[in-house]
Amino acid sequence: MKISAAAAALLSLALPTATAWTVSRHNSAMMVSSVHRSASMSIRSPSLLQSTTVKDAAMEEVAAAEAAAPASTNPEMFGTVSSSKLNKLYDLVVIGGGPAGVAGAIKAAQMGRRAIVIDKPKFDAGVLPNGLDLFFGGPTGLFSKALRDLAKTTNVAAMRAQHMDSDVIWKQITNGIVKLAMRNSEGQCRTLARYGIDYLQGSAMLLGEDDPANAVAEKKFAKDMDSPEDGLRSVKVTHTGVLDDYVGFVDDAEVTVTGTKVLVCTGSKSTRLPGIPFEESHRIFDSDTINLLGYFPRSVTISGLGIIGIEFANIFNALGVKDVNILVRGDVETSTKKLGMDMDVANELMRLLKKSGVKVLEGTSVSEFSYVPPPGADDEYIEMKLNDGSTMQTDLFFAATGRYPVGKNEETGLESAGVEVADRGMVGIDKKTLATSSKNVYAAGDVIGPPALASTSMEQAQRAVSAMFHEGDDDVTKDANHDDPLSIGVWTIPEMGYFGLTKEQAEKEGYSVVEGTARFDQCLRGRVFAPDGLCKLVVDEKEGTVLGCHLIGKEAAEMVHYGMALVKAGTSIFEILQTVYTAVTFHELFKEAALDANSKLDFGVEWQEIFAILQSECDIDFSEDYLREKFDSIDEDGSGELDEEEMRALFESMGRTVSKRVIFNIMRLSDTDGNGTIDFGEFKAIFDKIACPKDEE
Repeated sequence: MKISAAAAALLSLALPTATAWTVSRHNSAMMVSSVHRSASMSIRSPSLLQSTTVKDAAMEEVAAAEAAAPASTNPEMFGTVSSSKLNKLYDLVVIGGGPAGVAGAIKAAQMGRRAIVIDKPKFDAGVLPNGLDLFFGGPTGLFSKALRDLAKTTNVAAMRAQHMDSDVIWKQITNGIVKLAMRNSEGQCRTLARYGIDYLQGSAMLLGEDDPANAVAEKKFAKDMDSPEDGLRSVKVTHTGVLDDYVGFVDDAEVTVTGTKVLVCTGSKSTRLPGIPFEESHRIFDSDTINLLGYFPRSVTISGLGIIGIEFANIFNALGVKDVNILVRGDVETSTKKLGMDMDVANELMRLLKKSGVKVLEGTSVSEFSYVPPPGADDEYIEMKLNDGSTMQTDLFFAATGRYPVGKNEETGLESAGVEVADRGMVGIDKKTLATSSKNVYAAGDVIGPPALASTSMEQAQRAVSAMFHEGDDDVTKDANHDDPLSIGVWTIPEMGYFGLTKEQAEKEGYSVVEGTARFDQCLRGRVFAPDGLCKLVVDEKEGTVLGCHLIGKEAAEMVHYGMALVKAGTSIFEILQTVYTAVTFHELFKEAALDANSKLDFGVEWQEIFAILQSECDIDFSEDYLREKFDSIDEDGSGELDEEEMRALFESMGRTVSKRVIFNIMRLSDTDGNGTIDFGEFKAIFDKIACPKDEE
């Protein structure tokens, strides 16, 4: 039996009586001499993973967590449901136990509905003998986020200086990942239990409305429905464990679960391009299998400059891997623009990557994998031929070439059940309610396509549940905009975050914009703790409102939410400049960026009080003909320019008495050439800013 570093660590945490673990690198065997077995259920055996050991401190932490858990949570019963419960009608059956599925089930429970989550573990190896799934309820990037955190806190160089073996270092890192994953999955299970939501592990297949099993269910639950026309939907679950009321635990069972509604949250999978030997899974990884990495690589080659590839390149580099390469088929600018990334932020990212030693090879791809070492040949390297004819060696190859929705999957039966699925596997939905083309079936998360983020997936699932169970006359989805812009966080070191428009995007939408940029060392906290990075605001030149916020630097993925609030509220840089920010915080950078943007405006913050004074009376239509007539009547010498006295006379002729100091400052701010006068163009620009719209009749 083989087991991964992550799952073996989790297993030893969950079962303190497991002993005699033998360890080696690259798919080494693991033996268990004794494992406690519950009399009420069989023990599931993990496989296809590698082993590790766990510190006593981790054991104590888990024991303390189990002691503090609610009495109703049985750590040996994760993913099983009694037959008596399954034989009753559910309001909602959720297929998929990622962030979307869990959020949808909780929303249903909060609306007083009975729900069940059916989830097939991503990897058999990730399921412990007590049924706990290492990956349950977590986003696809849970492993990378945990690894990133440990890369920041683990001093690999110091460990190597003490002559610690790479396997020992990697085991310590893995232990940290395991503890985080266990807390997350157990926490998700406890949350479901608190809401009375059932959780069943197994392979779920949606049945069609005319399926015999669904017809039987409609007859069986006819008395539970207000109207037979409302319909029901049934889901066949195989390879599951059920607690039968008479015979006890039944493993590898098949059951039918029925609900009034079904929410499909089957997620996404890694795109596997042809020509890459993914069967050599001990050295060749994709964005799913990288979660099972069981050794500390000496060198890493990553194909793809998407968010996942960038994150892992940065993480491996931070862990002290000296040779990290990113292969980019095209060029950096094109790749980063596809991500909606500001080019200054992208350039700063590339600068920091290269500064740290990461090589970004543009126009480069692998044409052939000449040799992949067999398991056990730990000292050998993967040999590759590149498209330019050169060769490259690497210890680990990671194909970060995107993901695709899991809609076209015969196991889930979506198409057969009447759900419209596109060629790429994306489920078609109504963008307001997230209803699919099949009656009583809804979908959310990665399976419906972009943006495929954990945060948006959760919102989609909650919106779908609100729509399916709302019984009032009002439209609970009326304010929903499925295509609203989203805040993006990229967990590099340092982080990136962005929301709203880039300058290029804003100009395409018809805005005239300026950009305000502040480097992190322009605030005290940045200078002292984290000088690398920048904060940029994209600002509407006419109104001074913030249209986009783009960040790279320490805590950027947190700060972007403030930037998002600025954009959504239509906040102007003038308001930002009046805001008092707590000293020695990164948020002071927003004021610095606003100051920079202000310096590029024709009418910046220094004009705003003057405009407020001039707009105190707003009953005149300042058309160009009207302004020209007034200007020429004062410009008696025909010079085309007015001095300070003439300007005051002009305002008086328009029925406005303006103080001498205001006139002086208007002249001072407008007189860009320093000749002490103002021409008609400068004069008109001022009145264009203070012109008031006509009252609507």
